[in-house]
Amino acid sequence: MKIPYIYTALIDVLSYRHRLQQDIKTGSFSFKSDLESALSVFDSVNSAVFGVQAISDTIILTCASHENFEEFLNILKLVSIAFMRRGLYIRGGIAYSRHFQSGRLTYSHAVAKAYEIESSEAIYPRIVLDRNIIQMYKGSSELKSIFGKSLLSEQNGSYFLNILDKENWVNVYDYAATMYAKDQASLLSNEAAFAKHSWFENYLMSSPFYDSSKSRYIPHIITI
Repeated sequence: MKIPYIYTALIDVLSYRHRLQQDIKTGSFSFKSDLESALSVFDSVNSAVFGVQAISDTIILTCASHENFEEFLNILKLVSIAFMRRGLYIRGGIAYSRHFQSGRLTYSHAVAKAYEIESSEAIYPRIVLDRNIIQMYKGSSELKSIFGKSLLSEQNGSYFLNILDKENWVNVYDYAATMYAKDQASLLSNEAAFAKHSWFENYLMSSPFYDSSKSRYIPHIITI
């Protein structure tokens, strides 16, 4: 049996366990409401082209054709912003490899690779692409049209999905600043959590769509 190659994005919802514990302590369902609202972005996704699975803090989105890869990236962009709108960062990995799913059985090199990228390379609130995808697109005249459309960013050899554009920069900035203000007290001495907010602020400020009327929302380093 020939197992097909597909694009797979594995997404992790950051602070999932912390928010879940807050709901348990308070007896509320606010986190459930935030998840439902953010995941509603998938309601309009063509299920004949894109597969979606959401299990606990993990979301898996698949795409079986090169022709829909740009749309695949745009969906992930919308997903990232939908979660930020509800006060949540996500991070993830995108791989292109063999994937088989039938009934109760899922056998997937693509999911395994996407998980490896998410857990070891994404680190910050971003969705990182497997370098093999970048090489495949750069080397193919039929596929390289994806470059030059501001859908990708690169830093230190890692290529990741760019979720910012001219129309949404201010909104995304506001979401990020609100998230930082809300989390600030819990970030004290928690360098791993703080680094995610700090990285995202730098990402906003280095964007070509940066709005100069906005200033940094994380306090500067103080020398005493």
